[in-house]
Amino acid sequence: MDSDRQQSGYYQEIARVFLARRGGALLLSPKDLSTIAAWEEKMIPLDAVVEGIGRTFEGLKARGRATRTVSLAFCDRQVEAAFDQHRDRAAGRRTDPGAGAGTGKAAKVRGEIARALETLPAGDLEMKRLLQAALGALAAPRPDPAGLERIDAEIEEALWAGATAAEKARAETESLKAHKGRKPAGFEDTVRRRAVMAGRARRRLPHVSLHYY
Repeated sequence: MDSDRQQSGYYQEIARVFLARRGGALLLSPKDLSTIAAWEEKMIPLDAVVEGIGRTFEGLKARGRATRTVSLAFCDRQVEAAFDQHRDRAAGRRTDPGAGAGTGKAAKVRGEIARALETLPAGDLEMKRLLQAALGALAAPRPDPAGLERIDAEIEEALWAGATAAEKARAETESLKAHKGRKPAGFEDTVRRRAVMAGRARRRLPHVSLHYY
């Protein structure tokens, strides 16, 4: 797997689960990485992705089919189905006025942010400000999902603005490889997403939105 992404919790856990299920090669292909990027862009939570991967391989096993050539894209239908059910369950919880708003997830994100702050360069004041703002939002009894998403978007803007020309060129090369040399609609957004994710992983910056947990 791309070394930049080995420190990204979202990518790392999906890769670990998928490769353990599939067997065979221990590396993700560019197509696999693009699939994860698409799930991330849709804000599909990690538990829904893991559930969908599990359903896919259980289905293959039940039908006696081989798994070693399966790609992550093959899991997409089940991942989307798990995501739909995840949203239905979340909507059901919101109908209960006494239900907590992801308090367990909030604690997990706070821990991820605290670890990121420990390794953040002292001069990176803007990123420190954003992470501390997220900690403040997550300390609320009912963290505001929209507010956390805005902070996540600001973090991505800062990462894109700070990406070097070489890092952007690398993201474009990887995106071209994933699309077999073509530049489909939305290609610029794909390049941006790759550069941002590489920067996030390299600097060990977690997502602050609860949607990713």
